[in-house]
Amino acid sequence: MKKFEIIVPALLIMAGLLCLTMSGSFMFQPKLGVYMKTFVQICLWTGVPILFAGIFYLLIYKKGGE
Repeated sequence: MKKFEIIVPALLIMAGLLCLTMSGSFMFQPKLGVYMKTFVQICLWTGVPILFAGIFYLLIYKKGGE
């Protein structure tokens, strides 16, 4: 894969996260602290399940390869 094919989706995902964070935090209080707290919460709520799914996948893949 070319770098362009990786950079474009990554930028789109980051833009989506920023828009989601902005709409979630500015609805209550337009402050940087609230924005950062909401951003961390969104990243944790999306990142933790992806991490667990990746670990589960690797365990199943490794077990099936033996």
